[in-house]
Amino acid sequence: MRDLPESRDLLALARELLLDELLPLLPLDRQRDAHLIATSMAIAAREAAGEGWQQQIAGLLHKFYGENGSLVRFAADLRNGAFETSPSRGKAARAILWRLTIEKLREGNPHFLAANGFIRAGLKGE
Repeated sequence: MRDLPESRDLLALARELLLDELLPLLPLDRQRDAHLIATSMAIAAREAAGEGWQQQIAGLLHKFYGENGSLVRFAADLRNGAFETSPSRGKAARAILWRLTIEKLREGNPHFLAANGFIRAGLKGE
């Protein structure tokens, strides 16, 4: 067990310092740059906090395909229309794709999810 702060906590602290204390000191033409840096820090913190979903997707793909399940295979099968002739496989594939999409949005653009009623608004650190 580590007794040091987690990387996501350090990123959140640095982001808060950047936005609350350093941003007001910057010239107006550089403040947008600081906001972009802060957004990148928030994404990195969410990625560090949410790595468990990748294992869950891998588990769903393993269940879907067996031992040969992978995201690369899944993407290729989607592009090739492999699930169009099997309603049950198509439904299962859509469920995996939906889960993957939501998790990627949760990391990269949670405000979109909140604005469209998928998660609560006002998430800390975003």
